[in-house]
Amino acid sequence: MKKAIIIGITLVFLVGCASNQPYYESVNHANETAARIELARAQAEVERMKVLQSIAQTGDETSRTAAVMALAFGGQQGGSQQSTSISNPQRAPDAGEQALRWAGVLAPSLTMLYGINRNAAVQMEQIDANREISIHSNDTMLGFGRLAAGQEAPVIGGRDDRLLFPVDENATIIGTEDDVLLSPTD
Repeated sequence: MKKAIIIGITLVFLVGCASNQPYYESVNHANETAARIELARAQAEVERMKVLQSIAQTGDETSRTAAVMALAFGGQQGGSQQSTSISNPQRAPDAGEQALRWAGVLAPSLTMLYGINRNAAVQMEQIDANREISIHSNDTMLGFGRLAAGQEAPVIGGRDDRLLFPVDENATIIGTEDDVLLSPTD
């Protein structure tokens, strides 16, 4: 887990130290291309106006009317041309912003990995506990089987319990009448 955190922090610092030079070069190239496109459009518009002006002066009545209307409404073309805009380069994010972005990417993954690790540990503990219960259940049943078969075998309880050995039914009970007999159901 510590290795993953160290690797993540190292990656954040390496990315923060990377140069943004290719980004600025591509923005500059895009801006130069957009400026050339706008100059070409402006030049085409100037040529179009010159042609319409000559038609308005020398054409017949119908063509002059159309040319005057085209000159009057020339700047109001409803979006048939695409406009290009010049992009301003964005400022490069500082190390804190980049670290925050990386934290946003890494934190959920690391949290999920930690949760998976903890769930695996809990399940392993449950498996160990179930194994211990099965072993003690089997030992208990084995002890009962030995008792039923007439073999002397101790019945084992918890760590603080005393060992109880089966007693012959015909054997003499040691004690007095004042002694209290404890049974497992009490």
